[in-house]
Amino acid sequence: MAIIKDNAKGIIIFYEFPRSRKYLLIKHKKGHWSFAKGHKEKAENSMQTAIRELYEETGIKNIEFLSKKILLKDKYIFTYKENEKVIKTVDYFIAKSNTKKVKIDNKEIVNFKWCTLKPAIKTLTFKQSKSIIKKADKIIFKKYKIKKS
Repeated sequence: MAIIKDNAKGIIIFYEFPRSRKYLLIKHKKGHWSFAKGHKEKAENSMQTAIRELYEETGIKNIEFLSKKILLKDKYIFTYKENEKVIKTVDYFIAKSNTKKVKIDNKEIVNFKWCTLKPAIKTLTFKQSKSIIKKADKIIFKKYKIKKS
């Protein structure tokens, strides 16, 4: 069985609604709910990749990063086709969106929703994503003193 290493960059996006913080979740064409993420293009750094992927998948440009550093890492293994095992790593930034307006691309993304933490955990497909959003919420609260959702 062939082993493929795959690395993507993404952003956990939140928006401060008047009464709650909500996270942006997107439904991928393959059917799972997750976050905006994708692969580097030539000459891009990690942050540029994450920004481009966010814009391509959601139309969101106006964001404020909590840090210029990658704050969360996700790693998982899955089988692709019959004979390929993929070891995937996703590096996540966390950013506040200054808009709640979303325009999905319809090529890779079929739906989106803004959710507070508990509904987000229920909506996300994979257990790794559920864990990542919990960690993101703690980072936002602890490091940046933004009210808890």
